Amino acid sequence: MIGPDLETRVKAVVTGLTFCLTVILIAMSLSIDFHETYMSEQGKIDELSGRSSDLTSRQVMEIIDREGEAWRITSEGDGTSVTTSDGASWKVSLNGKHVLTAILHRRRHLLVAGMICLLLSAEMAVFLAYWLTRPLKRLAWGCAKVGRGDLSDLPVERSGSYELEILQDAFNAMVRGLRERQSLERRISRMERLAALGQVVAGVSHEIKNPLAAMRIHLDLLSGARSGETEDEESLQVLSSELDRLNRVVTQLLSFARPTPTVPGPIEPRELFRWCHSMVRVRLSRKSIGWHEAVDNGTELWGDRGQMQQLLLNLVLNGIEAMDEEGDLYVSCRRSGKGTSMSVEDTGGGVPDRVADRIFDPFVTSKPDGTGLGLSVVYRIVEDHRGTMDLETSPDGTRLDLWFPGPTDKDNEEDEI
Repeated sequence: MIGPDLETRVKAVVTGLTFCLTVILIAMSLSIDFHETYMSEQGKIDELSGRSSDLTSRQVMEIIDREGEAWRITSEGDGTSVTTSDGASWKVSLNGKHVLTAILHRRRHLLVAGMICLLLSAEMAVFLAYWLTRPLKRLAWGCAKVGRGDLSDLPVERSGSYELEILQDAFNAMVRGLRERQSLERRISRMERLAALGQVVAGVSHEIKNPLAAMRIHLDLLSGARSGETEDEESLQVLSSELDRLNRVVTQLLSFARPTPTVPGPIEPRELFRWCHSMVRVRLSRKSIGWHEAVDNGTELWGDRGQMQQLLLNLVLNGIEAMDEEGDLYVSCRRSGKGTSMSVEDTGGGVPDRVADRIFDPFVTSKPDGTGLGLSVVYRIVEDHRGTMDLETSPDGTRLDLWFPGPTDKDNEEDEI
């Protein structure tokens, strides 16, 4: 059986304590007032009893009438004896109920203040319960998110409580640690998969490459021998095109499986962009895609020229293929901290959600005729250059931001050698 929640308990405890404290203070105040009034009235009765022998019955009655209902007069019972000079005798005692009623009437403002305190305590209990339980509910919500696999930070909210803020910061630190560990595990798993895949691809590509070369030689000889026969010309062209396409795929597989060593050096971004533009100029004009480049003055890339050309060309070709007809392609380069940032952005339809998380894995592609190796090669080149990259995609386009560190002391020494 589930008991009451913390918020209900806080409300009950605070309200109960305030109620008890208010009742005790009011009771103590009324008790002291009653005792003082009782002793004062009893002193008056004792004083009247002491000098009643010098007073007549009429004078005594006038004094008693002035006191009103606070004094009770009896001929018998408990009370203080009052005997007048003419021989009359009475028993005078205090009317406790009347005295208490008079005190309550006189101290009615105290009762009203007590009621106000009780109402304020109820409001305070609600506020205190909300103040204490809201951060805990946010942490419970964050734990539920972590349980569902969402490792996003809990929004920072300063509650005014040092302990709760420490708990919130500790939770966010734990989430960041889990996120880093998850990222590390993914990288290790990816490296293991790529290592195993690379061995298979290298062996298969090597076995395919030699037959392809022989087929190309004999196809060229056959084309020369039958150049005058138009009936077979179309079939020979199709066969030649398919062999070229298969050769490109095998070349990509070999490039992925057996990457060349990185030889870093200074690269002028404008030259890199001009080279890439010259390679894709025809494709851009066919689709009416605008080319936009921006390079900050004094910006210089540090890396392997051949690999950087391959990286940029793969990204630009992906951007062109993502746009059906018309659009814009943006490439830029600028200084960023101790390194250089480069970005490639297109106005295509974006990366589908089904492959967005695995777009850099080999053989994962959103295009029907794609090999899924272009972005895998980009990922490997960025890793080889100790860089980072960030992918942002939406139905309005895709943007890939890359960052490469500047030259290190070791790189400078190798460059000088």
